[in-house]
Amino acid sequence: MGLQPKEWIKNQKDKLGAAVRGVAEKFQNQTKTGQDEHTVHEFMEKAGGHASDLCLYTSEAVVQTAKRLAAYAEVFLGKRWRRLSGAVKKAGTRTKDELIVFWGRFSKPFVSMAHAPRLIAEGYREGKAKGAAGVFFRGMRNNKGFFRTIFNYGAPVLGAVVLCNVVVSASNVTYAVEVTQDGQLVGYISDESVLTSAQDMLRQRIIRTDGSEATFELEPELSVVAVNEDLLSDANEMTDSLIRMSNEDISEAQGLYIDGEFYGAVTDTALIEDILNTTLDSYRTGAEGETVSFVQDIELREGLYLTESLVSSEEMVTLLNSTQEAERTYTIVEGDSPTLIADKNGIPYSEFKKLNPGIEETCLIGQEAIISTEKPFLSVKVVREETYTESIPYETEKTEDSSQYEGYTKTVQAGQEGVEQITASVEYVDGYETTRTVVSTEVLQEPVTEKIVEGTKQKETVSYSRGQVLSASSGSGSYGGSFLWPVAGSGYISCGYSSGHKAIDIACSYGTPIVASASGRVIVAGWYYTYGKAVVIDHGNGVQTLYGHNSSLNVSVGDYVSQGQVIAGAGSTGYSTGNHCHFEVHVNGGRYNPLNYLY
Repeated sequence: MGLQPKEWIKNQKDKLGAAVRGVAEKFQNQTKTGQDEHTVHEFMEKAGGHASDLCLYTSEAVVQTAKRLAAYAEVFLGKRWRRLSGAVKKAGTRTKDELIVFWGRFSKPFVSMAHAPRLIAEGYREGKAKGAAGVFFRGMRNNKGFFRTIFNYGAPVLGAVVLCNVVVSASNVTYAVEVTQDGQLVGYISDESVLTSAQDMLRQRIIRTDGSEATFELEPELSVVAVNEDLLSDANEMTDSLIRMSNEDISEAQGLYIDGEFYGAVTDTALIEDILNTTLDSYRTGAEGETVSFVQDIELREGLYLTESLVSSEEMVTLLNSTQEAERTYTIVEGDSPTLIADKNGIPYSEFKKLNPGIEETCLIGQEAIISTEKPFLSVKVVREETYTESIPYETEKTEDSSQYEGYTKTVQAGQEGVEQITASVEYVDGYETTRTVVSTEVLQEPVTEKIVEGTKQKETVSYSRGQVLSASSGSGSYGGSFLWPVAGSGYISCGYSSGHKAIDIACSYGTPIVASASGRVIVAGWYYTYGKAVVIDHGNGVQTLYGHNSSLNVSVGDYVSQGQVIAGAGSTGYSTGNHCHFEVHVNGGRYNPLNYLY
């Protein structure tokens, strides 16, 4: 047989296919029993022959492959390979011979048994059923080796199959707790905690619409048994089983649970789900990475519920859309004003004033302002990234000049605030900001340092022209009224409040009337350090106002003045660069942004 693998394999496949087709055609066209057994016999012999050829070819292929490998090895290994080649050739030949012998022994019983159908058919023609039985039993005695071979091959396979089935079945068996009630099986659970949870859920499900609780005696008995794990029940399934054992009317429904508390059951959840989705959608902005979710854990659980626990979808929607009392507050920070606080929290200023009647008179840092007295029944949390810019305060660098008197200051380089871009993760609950976490910052513009020259030359002390200074009051820092703009005829702010200038400068013409921002007692009226001609009014409870750089004074220390009374004329005395009113607000010795107090 020439060694042409592809052609030979194709040839064997064609021969085997032709044999199979021939058998099929003969089974269809021939009706005589004897001829049919002969056809089977012919087919088995042909198939066995092709199988034998395949085995011979395989052994020959092994030998030929070994020869080629030997040729390559001789080229690379030279003399050393020639010493090994004899052993390799012998091993190849022996392998081929052993394969032929093995296949002959293995296939011989099967080839012999191919004659069985024909012999049994002949026995049947000669002696009917008795003749066929005789041939069959003689064949059994004469071919014990064949059946022994079948048993030797089949028994391990059968044993392996049985073992696999046993292992698979055993792997699905687990020890569980069997729950029974009055001898009736309730179900199987993994441990007693499942039953405890089921009993808690049961108490929630048996609430009637009038608020009363339906009661029925349950004293389950527990025992440990081995069961298939597929039979185990969870807490929800066990609750259904317990309810089935009651005498109450029950229905298939879905219960609404909010933070684990049962609020009723409905048979149609479409309207409820629509309300939940609509509520979440109302807070969505479409920002990338935004997450919107309910603060509470909301769950619809399908199961058995008391018929009396059922409520209409409309009643449930009314509940979900309702509000509840809950006061929300905002802590005032530096730079806040009443209108700014209202804008920050997105509420009308008129409503904000109703919630905080005295906010226009007392708007102090650290004070809490009420921004809401109720919240939705379902609270919604929104987390999104926001990008915005903030100013970077500039630093102030001071140098001394001994040629100038103390109190002299000159700005040689104006300070300029920088700008930075901030990306923060902001959390809102019901539209109100709760937390803000900075994710990243990027400086867009560096701040410019302010440079100031200060005089250090000593000068003679100038006494006050209107007597001594009276002591300032102290207290809670609150004032019952409102503060008036101190410059008659308006004016404008030429220098605002900052960390380096804790006041506002209101530019105006020389001699413009300066009025008392609020009523009180004059405790300073005269030359007052670098403020030049100044007036300080104590309004009680630790609150004072200062008016500096005046050209003239209209009051004296100890005078009581009313709000709006003229106390001085605007000017530029002291260390000043132009006509203006330097206005400060003091609270217990600290200086605060006057814009938070003026109206």
